[in-house]
Amino acid sequence: MSAPILFVILPILLAPLVYLLHRSRPVDIGLTVVVTVVLAALALALPFNQPVAALGGLSIQDTTIILGRSFTVQPADRLALAFMFSQAALLFLVSGIVETGAALLPASLGVLGCLAAALFVRPFLFAAIFLELAAALAVFMLVAEEPGHTLSGQATRGALRCLVYTTLGLPFILLTGWLLEASAASPADTSFTNEATVALMIGFMVLLAVVPFHSWVPAIAEHAPPLAAAFVFSVFCQAVVFLLLSFLGSYPWLNQNPVVYRALTLAGGGMALFGAVFAFGQRNFGRSLGYAMMIDIGAVMLGIGLGSQAGVAAALTALALRGIALPLWAVGLAQMRAETGSDRFDDLRGFARRDPIAAGAIIIGMLSLAGFPLTAGFPGRWALLSLLAQIHPTAAVLLLLGTVVLSFLAARGLAAMLQTTEPAPAQPWSLPPISRASAALYALGVTVVLVLGVFPQWLLPAVASTASALTQLNH
Repeated sequence: MSAPILFVILPILLAPLVYLLHRSRPVDIGLTVVVTVVLAALALALPFNQPVAALGGLSIQDTTIILGRSFTVQPADRLALAFMFSQAALLFLVSGIVETGAALLPASLGVLGCLAAALFVRPFLFAAIFLELAAALAVFMLVAEEPGHTLSGQATRGALRCLVYTTLGLPFILLTGWLLEASAASPADTSFTNEATVALMIGFMVLLAVVPFHSWVPAIAEHAPPLAAAFVFSVFCQAVVFLLLSFLGSYPWLNQNPVVYRALTLAGGGMALFGAVFAFGQRNFGRSLGYAMMIDIGAVMLGIGLGSQAGVAAALTALALRGIALPLWAVGLAQMRAETGSDRFDDLRGFARRDPIAAGAIIIGMLSLAGFPLTAGFPGRWALLSLLAQIHPTAAVLLLLGTVVLSFLAARGLAAMLQTTEPAPAQPWSLPPISRASAALYALGVTVVLVLGVFPQWLLPAVASTASALTQLNH
């Protein structure tokens, strides 16, 4: 048995079955959650290249050859897989709270398979092809019609922009491969590696939605189904970051080039600045999240740009905690749109009184994404700010500005939801009809976000070990 086949083919083969079962929600949600949790556990615990007694002595190989290309599971890939599959499982679990389109779960499984293939393929340059396939599959869930809503042209535009920009980044990464082959033929000529560095960095800037390639991020956040947007912003973006770290750890000419880290720092600071400026005037929860994602992507790039294991650990902490806050935000926003048909602040007066559970989930999720104290996002943001203050104080100020602006937006949104449309006496507080399972999931999400803000040491060791495995930076 081949481990790459297990992690790539199994989710893809499961997708059609899940689609056929979409009318039986407990079954298809339960099946996807179980499979992704099992795959996350196997990614960490499965022994490779040795007999496994539980499988009758069958050996699990870490490498397979498909169409002349090698697919290999490295130790760092195992940790990346565990992150991706566990965060996908969390999104699948909370999808039971709200109504979702039939394409969400099967398309997500297909994307997971393609992203796993992108991590495994050698040489790494061919990962761009699998990212392109993953983006194409993501379109199906991003443009899916939400129950009770008509299909939004803006959602279609945002999904297609995501696909177009992913396609735009593809030739730059493939060009890097050609330049590396030319460099191997003429090792004395360093111009090839210099050009390869430029091409590779441009490719990743496009894939990471760096300004001016960012327009799909707020469009998807505002108009796409919230859980689909959360999946793209967490799992898909996480795979791109893991690939960037794999490139940095594999090529000495890349990880020893200070220009690379300066470019990452400049791009990350620019993302934090533009995200804060654009977010300030927003009166819409969906679009506000898009600019929050720009700031968070900037934070990740700033961490990697530090060129140290501590910086990468801070970046991965932001990624991991993004995947915890986004499901909470997504289910709250989906419930809000289902009840009010809008997520504009002006249309939400009294919503917090009618549905305090969904309103609280949105606000806490947004505060965690902002890195507000006592939320799960704070420890990683504070660690990154501490590191940046010593090396790049201007970048630290820009990132702190993003945190302040997003916190202000959350306060503005909460104030709008607390307003009442009724003259005195004010609207009474009430709880919406909700199942015990849904209430338990809401409570669990809020508890995890708040507890990790107070006790981050429960998560940080796993992040530190991942950073250690993913980085081989020599300075």
